[in-house]
Amino acid sequence: MKNWFKTQPATVQASFYALSAAILAACFTLTIRFATEELHPYQAVFLRFLFGLLMIAPVVMRGGFAPLHTKRLPLLGLRGILSASEMCLWFLAVLYLPLAEATTLNFTVPLFGTILAALILRETIRIHRWLAVFVGFIGVGLIIQPGTAAMQPASLLPIAAAICMASAGLITKRLVATESTTALLFYLMLITTPVSLIPALFVWQTPSWHVLGLIVLAAAMMNVMQVCNVKALQFADYSFFVGFSYLRLPIIAILALILFGEVPDIWIFPGGALIIAAAVYVALRERKIA
Repeated sequence: MKNWFKTQPATVQASFYALSAAILAACFTLTIRFATEELHPYQAVFLRFLFGLLMIAPVVMRGGFAPLHTKRLPLLGLRGILSASEMCLWFLAVLYLPLAEATTLNFTVPLFGTILAALILRETIRIHRWLAVFVGFIGVGLIIQPGTAAMQPASLLPIAAAICMASAGLITKRLVATESTTALLFYLMLITTPVSLIPALFVWQTPSWHVLGLIVLAAAMMNVMQVCNVKALQFADYSFFVGFSYLRLPIIAILALILFGEVPDIWIFPGGALIIAAAVYVALRERKIA
């Protein structure tokens, strides 16, 4: 199976990793919702990164420190700060907003990402992907419905998180050309752990074993998701990769309904259909071109 997978086109391999990352991101969000019902989001962010660092450390020690050699510490540092900021904002959004709404507003990540990839990274964005982005904006607009309860102060949290996430994604795209997957994960945890500790100290409380278990699980899922993200970016450009994050919406909506009884707004269905159709079309179009 592994050998067969390696013979597939780069877009197929990128699609697999990107889809896996989307599923893990949805499960991660649900786990954090459970954890932040007892623990402050700032402290949950710190523990998530701390456990992530403890998980990646043995991998680094077993493989040696040679892969960690880098001349791009400033970029790695900026990526870490943006990632810590994004995580704090996202944990707050998960706590204070319905999951479907928070996820939908966070969909500005791929929209910003595609535009910034063209403007900053000078990636070639074909007309078909621009059309898909336009369709995605229509879908997001249908779900958000400006002027409704979605446009509340807390709704700014996932949007601000999206800006940080899109910016960190662009930096990651630069780094994957020269840095190993292990180095990217290790430096991310090494930088975000002390950065996230600062706000956590102001709200610190002793967590229960139950919450600690949830955070460990969330950290494991996020570490695997980061690997999938890096792998996907190695096989396809950033503007192709971010489209798959749209698929979090139906996963989140279904699981939030089952676990929390959150009934999605009726406009999520047509809006989500447009968003998913846009993401799938991008994948199929890129595969055809390849």
